[in-house]
Amino acid sequence: MKNKVSFAPWLWVALGVAGLSACGGSGDDTPASGGYTIGGAVSALGAGKTLVLQNNAADDLTVSGNGSFSFPTLLASGAAYTVTVKTQPDGQTCSVTNGTGTASGDVTNIAVACVTGTTPPGNGGSTTGPTQGAAGLAGTWAQDTCVSSNGKGNRNYLQVTQTGASSVTLEQGVFQYPATNCTGSPTPYGPATPAGTVSFSRSAATATLAANWGSWSSVAGQNYVILAKKGETVLCLIGDVNPSALPTAADVEGYADLSIAAGGCYTKQ
Repeated sequence: MKNKVSFAPWLWVALGVAGLSACGGSGDDTPASGGYTIGGAVSALGAGKTLVLQNNAADDLTVSGNGSFSFPTLLASGAAYTVTVKTQPDGQTCSVTNGTGTASGDVTNIAVACVTGTTPPGNGGSTTGPTQGAAGLAGTWAQDTCVSSNGKGNRNYLQVTQTGASSVTLEQGVFQYPATNCTGSPTPYGPATPAGTVSFSRSAATATLAANWGSWSSVAGQNYVILAKKGETVLCLIGDVNPSALPTAADVEGYADLSIAAGGCYTKQ
């Protein structure tokens, strides 16, 4: 049975499911005093190149060579971790495996693998289909559900801005339309409100949908989320858990189709 994760009600209609997977180990074999280390190993990073890793959208760690790594900040037992690539090396794309979990000991099994080229690899799915990764999500998206109020039509909208090779920021707002059925030219109703940052750990695609699994950090805390793009014009936000309840792009597509039918997704403007 899929779990439900509650977020801002306007953001999506009763979407709840699963997030990224992982457990882990890292650093030394002996538990660190006061907490556990979070780390793993980097492979295939080019000579003279560097990348920047983050844990829980913070604790930046610059890596300049292959081999083991660990973040400087220790985590308490039971604390969640999400390791992502903040800055990709020049001319390469690095992806994280086993990047999320809950610390119950030193974490050493996080794998960061780099390949030549700047197109994010689709872990566990097809490399064809809609554009994967943060770049394919940027833009303004209006929710399909129209709400009539005071003789006007209203739709929630989401502004997605790419901030890195594997991260985006979200802003939320309301479009107001001259007609109650949300026809005509919309205008923003007041300024957009910051809604946090999503850092992605992996992407995959079917022939018609791109799924991006990530960790969403906002004033409400940190949660797992899937940003699923149907074609290039429809975006669904799906609340997730760890490990993911929708581990494959095909699983995500089946769930997204239900949300699209319910009017809970967004259309690109």
